[in-house]
Amino acid sequence: MRTKYEIRDSSEQLIFSCSDLIECYSFLGTNNNYWFAFTGISEQNVHLIMNEETYSIKSNQFAGRFYCKFTVKKIIKSPDALYVCLSLSSETYSEMYSEMYKVGALSFLKEADNLEERVWLDMKGSLKLIYISASYLKNGIPRTLEKDTVVIEGKYIQDYYAFFCELGHAFFGKFGYMGSCIQDVSKLMEDLCSEDRKINVIWKDSDLSFKAIDNTVPTVYYQSSSSDLLMEIEYYCNVILE
Repeated sequence: MRTKYEIRDSSEQLIFSCSDLIECYSFLGTNNNYWFAFTGISEQNVHLIMNEETYSIKSNQFAGRFYCKFTVKKIIKSPDALYVCLSLSSETYSEMYSEMYKVGALSFLKEADNLEERVWLDMKGSLKLIYISASYLKNGIPRTLEKDTVVIEGKYIQDYYAFFCELGHAFFGKFGYMGSCIQDVSKLMEDLCSEDRKINVIWKDSDLSFKAIDNTVPTVYYQSSSSDLLMEIEYYCNVILE
């Protein structure tokens, strides 16, 4: 059975590998704890230390972009799978300011080819972060841009997080990644644009999308209003508002 995931301890010793990692519905709703099912496990007698040891999950998929650390809270063994409640750590290296992995992204990508072009339109509020995380896992951080003109369709921006979904789509199409906060956008724009080449950005239905963004900015973000986001894009691009 083909190995897709490896689980290692804090000393990088391989504990076990598995063919699939299934994100389960979390009914706990506490402290970043989530249930996962490991299937196709390489070892029959897996021993995991609860609470004290920090483990990591790595994958040979997604060009190595899937990686997270965790501690174990609870274990349920069955003949076909190992169910583990994990407390995910935010102490994960990232080139970006925002978290790279959101629970649900792996399941999302299993149906990626069958999903609608702008599937985030059916996702409520911060759940769009799952789409953004899936976009990062699937396509990674963009380094080059072939387009000279980018069109942002403001009618598809219903809230703050939808802006980042639409921005990624405008620049790179389905599952295009442009981060999930203003700092991410700044870093990516700096890499994609230069003084010699400014991208033309046409922002349609801009007034409508500005209101949607400003009415839904999360309280944890400051200086992230529509005017702040616009100013950031204007610094690197020629912006036309329609």
